[in-house]
Amino acid sequence: MNEVGACRGTVATDAPPDWTDLLAGLSSVEYTVSQNWTALAARSYPAARAVWLTADLHGQLAGGLPLLQRRRHGLDRLESSFDGTLGGPQLHADLSSRERELVLATILGDLDRALRGRTILAALTCGSDTDLTAALHGRGWRRDDYDSALVDCSHGLDHVETELWTNNRRNERNRGLKRGAVLSSVSDEGELERWYPLYEAKSRQWAQAPVPLAFMRDLMAADPERVCVDTIQFEGRTVGGHFCFVSDDRLVAWQGAVDPELSRTHFLTPLLYWRNIMTACERGLAAVDFGGCVGRDTLWDFKRRCGALPAPRVQWQRRTSLGRCYQQIGDLLRRGGGGAR
Repeated sequence: MNEVGACRGTVATDAPPDWTDLLAGLSSVEYTVSQNWTALAARSYPAARAVWLTADLHGQLAGGLPLLQRRRHGLDRLESSFDGTLGGPQLHADLSSRERELVLATILGDLDRALRGRTILAALTCGSDTDLTAALHGRGWRRDDYDSALVDCSHGLDHVETELWTNNRRNERNRGLKRGAVLSSVSDEGELERWYPLYEAKSRQWAQAPVPLAFMRDLMAADPERVCVDTIQFEGRTVGGHFCFVSDDRLVAWQGAVDPELSRTHFLTPLLYWRNIMTACERGLAAVDFGGCVGRDTLWDFKRRCGALPAPRVQWQRRTSLGRCYQQIGDLLRRGGGGAR
């Protein structure tokens, strides 16, 4: 692709046939932009459908943005990432800087036009924003920066234990193991279903909609080498777990929950984090991604003592006038104890 020519954008509900080939040429790719992830999410989340914004340059696929459109209270939002995952536009590796600008402008122009009627919000969450910062400038997008907690596993399990974990984390893990905890990492639907009620209960506690079990089950069935559940058993019962997937060179510990009655007495969370690190090291991955933290709260401190360092993440949001009004009403209800859900 040497010359800048006409760039044609397309909006569709299915991935372009050469999407997998485009991703194969990139040096870094999140699992969450794959055709499989998007299709299964659209099938499993309530009132959802896939939306693919793509751009062709000189008759070839030059870039695209997979989105999940979800309806809530009769209004739609478009998300390139959801429930804490990463996404964003994917551009052909061989584009010149001018071609990248043109392709990205085409995709974002279609996204701007999609924000009308019942569609009130668009959201993009990325690990790198080199192209997006310039492309979204002056277009009404809001930027929020935050950190994700990554533990470096590239030097192996012994290095994490001796150099990255603090003494108190190692002691807690050892005490949990001495009390009979058994750690495992499996791609097993039965184990997923035994753990899921713990996660569902935690979601209710935090007034959050859980990731659908059907989505987790379908991901595991479709990609058992990439998707697993890391769990803790005690006296034959599943008492904690993280639903995980491999994305780029990281194990993403995506959704987790432990039995609250045993959490402190049996040190379930340090055990679970250790199992995730074991899984990443066994698979030869560079890191475990324990997810985002806002500010430096107690959760961040816990992750830090498990060896985590901050990795920058950026979320971009654009709301329509109706979307801003809806957000303001929701904020008022929450402050007043109405708990809009």
